[in-house]
Amino acid sequence: MTSQPRATWNTEILEGALLSGVRRLWHLYRRELFALFPASTIGWWLERPDRKLVIRSGRDGREFRFLGGPTQAIPAPLSPREVRQSSFKEALAKRGLSRAATKVYLEIPRQAFFVRRFDIPVAAEGNLGRLLVADIQRKTPFRLDDVVYGHTLMRKLGSSDKYTVSLWILRRDIIAQEIEACGIGWEDLDHVTSAPGADLGEERPTIAISRGGESSHWFRNVALGLCVTTIALSVIGSTTLIWRRGQAAEDLDAKIAEVSARASSVRNIADRAVAESRLLQILHAERARGPTFADLWEEVSRILPDEAYLSELRLSDGKNGEHYLDLVGFAESAVGLPALFEKSPIFTDASLTAPITLNAAEKREAFSLRVKVKESLVGDKK
Repeated sequence: MTSQPRATWNTEILEGALLSGVRRLWHLYRRELFALFPASTIGWWLERPDRKLVIRSGRDGREFRFLGGPTQAIPAPLSPREVRQSSFKEALAKRGLSRAATKVYLEIPRQAFFVRRFDIPVAAEGNLGRLLVADIQRKTPFRLDDVVYGHTLMRKLGSSDKYTVSLWILRRDIIAQEIEACGIGWEDLDHVTSAPGADLGEERPTIAISRGGESSHWFRNVALGLCVTTIALSVIGSTTLIWRRGQAAEDLDAKIAEVSARASSVRNIADRAVAESRLLQILHAERARGPTFADLWEEVSRILPDEAYLSELRLSDGKNGEHYLDLVGFAESAVGLPALFEKSPIFTDASLTAPITLNAAEKREAFSLRVKVKESLVGDKK
């Protein structure tokens, strides 16, 4: 028995007084906050349109009038003829206006609207949209697809728990006739509203047609675009950095491989140089130990007479590192050859190793001679 009064009390407190107090506090806060900034800043902040174009339809024809916007000269009005000759967008562009920054309102005489008024409980405010649709379908002769509608809502006089709803209905064919006469299309129209009637205090709704129900979010879109651009640039920058590091690593690997190849070549050259140096040292050591075979040959050629020649020349090693040179050949007189070799600064101990014989074929004496290479030359070379 006590649950119903308690539910009513909760509804009055929470949905009545508390909600109303929060709304008043918000309106007061917003008014005081907006008072701190210029009107142009508030308009930019709230993303309000820069200009409003009102098309008024009446007995005297159709009037295009610009309202609102920045504190600049109001552009010259349009005419249906000008819009038909070019296009609505071009006509706005000639006046320095963009279609995106211009809201288009069509005012139609009050008598063209069908208005219904009914009451709803305060608790039903959240379902108002569905109530309006149901009211049009059940209590009006119109089809929902053939009309546009708007509403106003106000507290019912003498009742704190009810609202009075004014449902304004307008046939689409009336709007089509008006915009056709104005030279514009449905896509060029944002809102439809009623022209002032006899009751100047009557609240009139603004019915959204195309873009009217959507507020301008250019600032938000720009901010989101900048965020997306920043993220994209960060990703591109990171990808580029990773790619450049990969390229630098590949270049470094190529340079390391090239340097390694050069180092290997240098090592081979150094090894050959070391081997050649060792060979040269060995040759120098051999040269230091005594005369070379070329020196011996040159000395033998100097000592032998012109009428003598050799058929065999052999260099051999003896005991204790001694070197002997065996000479076999022919000469007109071989007896004096040992004496000639004894006079040489290179040879010593020259002696015939076989008897001298006469060779009938050569008509010369055949000889076999052995000489010893002097050991003193080793010390002289050192």
